[in-house]
Amino acid sequence: MTKRTQFLLGCIVASLAATAGVSSFAQEAQPPADQPPAVVEPDPSAPEANNKEAQPAPPPEVDGPGLRERYRSARGGYQGDPGLMGLNFPRNQDEATIVLGKLFAALSKMEDPLLATKVTGTIERIWRLPGGDTVNLLIDRASDAANKNNPDLALKLLDAAVDLAPDYAEAWSRRAFVYYLKGDTARALGDLRRTLALEPNHFKALEGLSKILEEQGQKKGALKALEQLYRINPNTPGAKTAIDNLKKDVEGQGI
Repeated sequence: MTKRTQFLLGCIVASLAATAGVSSFAQEAQPPADQPPAVVEPDPSAPEANNKEAQPAPPPEVDGPGLRERYRSARGGYQGDPGLMGLNFPRNQDEATIVLGKLFAALSKMEDPLLATKVTGTIERIWRLPGGDTVNLLIDRASDAANKNNPDLALKLLDAAVDLAPDYAEAWSRRAFVYYLKGDTARALGDLRRTLALEPNHFKALEGLSKILEEQGQKKGALKALEQLYRINPNTPGAKTAIDNLKKDVEGQGI
């Protein structure tokens, strides 16, 4: 873990403690000004281990409740969500895989754009569960920083998120967006491709990939990404028109 990540984690731990109403620091008792500090002589009869300097307490666990507990806690909040299509909110990762498969199957055939929006929102909530409290807090703060025109801070936070959870697709996807804001399309493309390697159905990553490739003149690649996006969610706003336009460009260029 890098020093930058350790520093950011310290900030997150302090923030989480403050949010919970728990003080993160303990005040040490100070001797009166007119009284010299007491000198404690070691006890020669005590075991050697007792004479060693006290070791600092281990750092608090910063990842909050375990994965199973996160699923259990979220389940109660999302039961009855229309985006679940009558399914139960998953209780663990195995159930999440099954539920996501059914939601994507329904999404690909859906004709109601409003319901499709609700389903994609539910999918994104399920995607966030494996990330953990700390990583998702980093991501949320990065989004806030980006919205406040501070992409440098957002990038530092997302670097820490990726460092902590290298197999978490959402962290890579969010960092790709910030790289794009900063004009670093090469790194944005790299992060988008990593996102899709981890989650091939990541519709936002496919949309971003298509946009960047089209801007770079790679229209065939952009078309391929858009067609994949359209198969996943045919209700993606503007996708059908964009596909038709790209097809004309690709055919006209003889690509």
